[in-house]
Amino acid sequence: MSLNNVVTLKGWSWRKADDGEWTRCAHDKPTTEIFTDLLDAKKIPHPFLDRNERVVQWVGLEDWEYSTEFEYKSQQGNSTQDLVFEGLDTIATVYLNDQEILYSDNMFHIHRINVNGKLKEGRNSLRIVFKSAFKHGKALEEKYGEMNAFNGDHSRVYVRKAQYHYGWDWGPVLMTCGPYKEVRLESYAKAISDVFVDPVLNDDLSKATVNVNVTALGEAAGGVIDVTLESPSGKKYAGSCSFEDGKAQIEVDSPELWNVRGHGAQNRYNVSVQLKDKSGSVLDQWKQLVGIRKVELVQEKLQDSEGTSFYFRVNNIPVYSAGSDWIPAHNFLTALTKEDYLKWIQLAVDSNQVMIRVWGGGIYEPDLFYEACDEYGIMIWQDFMFGCGQYPYYKEFKESVIREAEDQVRRLRNFCCMTVYAGNNEDYQVAEQSGLEWNPSDTNGDYTNTNFPARTAYETDLPAAVEKLSPQVPYHPGSPWGGKDTTDPTVGDIHQWNVWHGSQEKYQFWSWLGGRFISEFGMLACPSRKTVEQFVTDPIQRYPQSRVMESHCKADGFERRLALYVMENITVRSMNLDDWIYATQLIQSECIAYAYRCWRREWRGDGKRYIGGALVWQINDCYPVSSWAIVDFYGREKLAYYALKRESAPLGLGIYRCDVEKKGQPLEGAQPGPPHDLRDKKYVFDVWGVNSSLKDVEGTLEVRLFDVETGKLIQELDRKSVTLEANKTTEYLEDLAVDENTCIQARVFDSNNNLLARASDFPQPLKHSLFLNRKVKAVANTDSIEITTNGPVKGVVISLDNEDIKLSDNGVDVFPGDPYIIQAKGITQSDKISIRYYEQDAA
Repeated sequence: MSLNNVVTLKGWSWRKADDGEWTRCAHDKPTTEIFTDLLDAKKIPHPFLDRNERVVQWVGLEDWEYSTEFEYKSQQGNSTQDLVFEGLDTIATVYLNDQEILYSDNMFHIHRINVNGKLKEGRNSLRIVFKSAFKHGKALEEKYGEMNAFNGDHSRVYVRKAQYHYGWDWGPVLMTCGPYKEVRLESYAKAISDVFVDPVLNDDLSKATVNVNVTALGEAAGGVIDVTLESPSGKKYAGSCSFEDGKAQIEVDSPELWNVRGHGAQNRYNVSVQLKDKSGSVLDQWKQLVGIRKVELVQEKLQDSEGTSFYFRVNNIPVYSAGSDWIPAHNFLTALTKEDYLKWIQLAVDSNQVMIRVWGGGIYEPDLFYEACDEYGIMIWQDFMFGCGQYPYYKEFKESVIREAEDQVRRLRNFCCMTVYAGNNEDYQVAEQSGLEWNPSDTNGDYTNTNFPARTAYETDLPAAVEKLSPQVPYHPGSPWGGKDTTDPTVGDIHQWNVWHGSQEKYQFWSWLGGRFISEFGMLACPSRKTVEQFVTDPIQRYPQSRVMESHCKADGFERRLALYVMENITVRSMNLDDWIYATQLIQSECIAYAYRCWRREWRGDGKRYIGGALVWQINDCYPVSSWAIVDFYGREKLAYYALKRESAPLGLGIYRCDVEKKGQPLEGAQPGPPHDLRDKKYVFDVWGVNSSLKDVEGTLEVRLFDVETGKLIQELDRKSVTLEANKTTEYLEDLAVDENTCIQARVFDSNNNLLARASDFPQPLKHSLFLNRKVKAVANTDSIEITTNGPVKGVVISLDNEDIKLSDNGVDVFPGDPYIIQAKGITQSDKISIRYYEQDAA
């Protein structure tokens, strides 16, 4: 909040460069971009629909101009005028009253340009010429040589633009441009330009030293800076410093800490900074909510296992990081609203996520994204914006990157959700797969003369920026990275893509495919029928293999891979659109559930935190598409979303079944395939409990065994008193024999017989089991739906005509004698419920 004169520019007009005729934007927003403006003017078909992406490619090859006018009136005392550009996408030359004032070639730079003497009293004009970023990158590629990259045109690595605009294996090629962030005119004599609130906690968290560093503009001889902190409980603290010093320090006893959700309150202090002249008059002020917390990345030796741990400790509490990877939520960033961001963060909160990784091929998200994560207690893993590429690092590029890092870390450093910065996404993997000069033991720090020059950024310049500007937040050179081969599961984080990509392992092998921290893994699935109907406008094209459906799946080889996992695991009785959507979403749900369940089990307490977290690729989409997202572009949850929610609940149970001989391991060497594997197999299962809360929970464990085919109860094990130990896994049953055709349900109840958690396990693959004569009912009650069955059923899906009614769960397994209650606020007995489940049409 500034007391100085600030004018936010808006009222933009646009045109093709040097085309003569300007078109006024259909809106009056301060931010805009060419694709949305062309759409508003009905100059192009919507690129998200049908196959329209291919007919709008010309847009990214053109140069475009934006212009606006604004009033300026000089005011006594405001001796300085600056134009502030929060972000220009991307190759931009700016003219004020036809005089060039700025050239920018990095959309992540923040510019403050002094325009004293260039402004006119009254009306002023601002014009921005945006050159084609694609052509700009191709020219640099011609000059410096082609580099390697996994997605998009390889020239993208030369352009400091959101890399996903070049197309990815889940997104279209839509090379937009424009003033995508605010442009402001600021007039002042003295002003606050930056405040860094840097709390440092002592070891036992009983005291915090809050360092407040203030950067001010202008001159204020004899001026003073006053700082106040107000705690959530209303306790106030104060400090001050001179204008010239700009550093205040406040001691806080018994600080009220910001905590990760589930581990305490998300307390934040109201911090106010006032810049005063020597008479005490307030010249400028700044306010923000800031949390006090301590965050550590723990990499220490483990008991009974090689390598080191990789987990985060917040306020001295180890945190198992269940969460997801985030890509930009729209190809056209200016189309996103505050409400859109809040809905996405709420989806993460509602599914028991505690970490979101902001992926390195997108953008540094706007402040309101991080504000929401602060509010809800979500940790942020923040990649720097390098993705899947062999980036250059010549002098000008290096200088641009260092400035980018400093601009963005400076902007983000007051958000308490910031948990770790990572240098890049998969650039070390590109180096390995391309045979670049990459020797982990070489710690020289300057690799600019190698064919992996950007390693200098990841290991020298970016960590220096973080250490300089946000020293309390850990830095990690890349994702994945562990200082060894990027696939080494004993150190650092890994991206586990040997399910779907790579060797295309069975997802039932997830327990053997883990690492110390799995920051990417996933399974592709179609979006919902209603979403398909929104982007496929011709009903004739609404079948799984249509041209339009294929154009909205960007994953190379998706047909073969989806068919592999579907045919390998479940019975396919028809291939119409609804059945295919259900099949792919069921497979994705099963795959994600297996992973979260197996990996969370390895959170075993002190010295045995063998896996510190799992982040599914990905939570969201940037346009309507079949992808790895667990929630589609329009915000409709896939079944995997609910699987993540169930497996990441604060209290949970896990079941793992395996072949006694193989113990669930993948076959090694030239072993007989399933048709010739004639062993007399014997199976055993384990049951364990998980508890992410900080208190032990007592309960009673019940385990029931059912015959899959008949649906009849075979055995109920003796009920057993158990403890779900705080913040760890507790093993309950191990190596219990089970028949091949038996499904298992485990439940745990509190002392009042209230259900605390449930889990289920079915024989794998599901396609070999018969589910005969099932009768499933779903009944609407006030604000809930009750599902009952006469035999075990897999993947029960509830659909409602009224999409405003949000379901607390879906795609669930249901057992006899255990009514499954799904919360559905607003539902009444008159609402129509549609239901389907696996093998619904079996004889």
